[in-house]
Amino acid sequence: MSAAGVHDAQDAAAGYFEHVRPELLALVPEAARTVVDVGCGTGALGAAIKARQGARVIGLEFVPEAAEVAGRRLDLVVRADLDALEELPLEQGSVDAFVFGDVLEHLRDPQRLLTLVRAHLAPGGVIVCSIPNVRHWSVVGPLLVEDRFTYTQAGLLDRTHVHLFTLEEIDHMLRAAGYAVTQLGCTTHAMPASYAPLAQIVARYGGDVDQATARLQAYQYLVVARRAD
Repeated sequence: MSAAGVHDAQDAAAGYFEHVRPELLALVPEAARTVVDVGCGTGALGAAIKARQGARVIGLEFVPEAAEVAGRRLDLVVRADLDALEELPLEQGSVDAFVFGDVLEHLRDPQRLLTLVRAHLAPGGVIVCSIPNVRHWSVVGPLLVEDRFTYTQAGLLDRTHVHLFTLEEIDHMLRAAGYAVTQLGCTTHAMPASYAPLAQIVARYGGDVDQATARLQAYQYLVVARRAD
C-alpha cells in the first residue's frame, strides 16, 4: 500500500486502475475544457473524456506503473501523494472539473484535499465524486447479524479505505470544504428480501422507511458540487 493510502503496483498489474467509469463520465460537463482526474489510474476515464469532448485532461496518480500508462493517454500526469499534496501545478481558477472516482475514501484527510483544489476551480467549475456508502445493506447486515466487518481486496470494505462515508457524512465534508451539492445520484445493489427488516428497524426509531430503504441500497453516491461562494 502506498503512502497516499491508494492501491499499489500489484493492483495496477491486476487491472484495478483500468476502468472507464461511464457513470462518472456522464457527470463531467461536456463543455469542460480542462479536467483534472484525481487518482487517474492508467487514464482510462481521462482518455474517454478527451475522446468525447477534446478536453485537456491532467491526471494525478501515485502508483508509478499506473502513472506511466496514463502518461501515454493524457495531456499531463503528475506523480502525487494526495495525502501530502500542498499545491497543484495549475493556475488558480483554471480547472473546469475535478474528478474524484473512488479516491476520497483512501485519504487520511479528504476534506483538506477538497479545500486545496477549490481555489483552482474556474467560475462555474465542478467537482465530480463517486464515494462508497458504508450504510449499504451488505455492510450493515453482516455487522448486525454476524458481527462481521471484514476488509477485502476491493469493494465497500476495500483494505485501503481510510475513511468510511454515509450520505450525511459526505454532505458534511463537502460543506466544510466550501462546496454546495448541485446533483446527487447513486449506483445501487438491491437489498435481498431477507434484509428488508433493516429498514423497519430504522422506522421503529423514528426514521423514514422509504429513505432508509433507499440508503441501504445505495452502493456508491455520485455527487456533483460547485464552490459555495
